[in-house]
Amino acid sequence: MKKLATTFVLLAIVGTVLGFASSAQAFPTKTAACSQCHGKSTAVKITITKISQTSRTAKYSVKVTGGRGAAGWAVKYGARNLARRTASTGTFTVARGKTYRVWAVKKSSGANYKTLVVK
Repeated sequence: MKKLATTFVLLAIVGTVLGFASSAQAFPTKTAACSQCHGKSTAVKITITKISQTSRTAKYSVKVTGGRGAAGWAVKYGARNLARRTASTGTFTVARGKTYRVWAVKKSSGANYKTLVVK
């Protein structure tokens, strides 16, 4: 009986942790701007740096700073999420000749974006 109770408590703890962890990410099914859920904030800063390019694509690094809380970022083309991470840094590759929005989120501070024109 004691073993069953301990197992139940451990499963409850694991379920709670996984529930919070899975909700703290950029949702690939969301078509709205990140600021609709997180609120717009200029405290959240985004640095985008070109790493390389080919005749068809360009690769960038992204860094999220400022604000407080867990960080995440997403690259959007219209309503489509092209890349996303629950981290303060990362890389992504996009097609040239288009304009994208790179969103950054700090859970406790809000969201901000930069427009990226890839020529």
